[in-house]
Amino acid sequence: MPRFLIVDDDLISQEVLRDILSAYGSCDTVSDGQEAVDAVRIALENGTPYDLVCLDILMPNASGHDALQGIRRTEADHGLAGSDGVKVIMTTALRDSQHCLQSFREGCESYMAKPISATELLQQLYAMGILKRESLDQVASTSESSS
Repeated sequence: MPRFLIVDDDLISQEVLRDILSAYGSCDTVSDGQEAVDAVRIALENGTPYDLVCLDILMPNASGHDALQGIRRTEADHGLAGSDGVKVIMTTALRDSQHCLQSFREGCESYMAKPISATELLQQLYAMGILKRESLDQVASTSESSS
């Protein structure tokens, strides 16, 4: 079962992501960038790494950019590099190209503007290999029956 880390100082945003992801794996939440780096480090040390981190950019104590750099450093300290590391989706209200490009340079796999679309998020997880096709088919049939 996949493990997800949701990093956002906004409780409603945390709840939205948890509602989407909890059907597909276990979800942990933290409220700032430093807590995110600590959670990833602890998960690696315990042998239970996360499969995905949903990471907001604008947060207190350490921004999403700081957290992403810290996560990649922590992974490097544990001998992980490139595609061996956790998949990171920047989930943010910031829609400007500067933050988007910076996020990709720092090593994220995707960038999604809020409000987050459940269908789009799950398609991203499928593309990253975190979810299987059956999970997407289940979402598609659920959304079709509610239309």
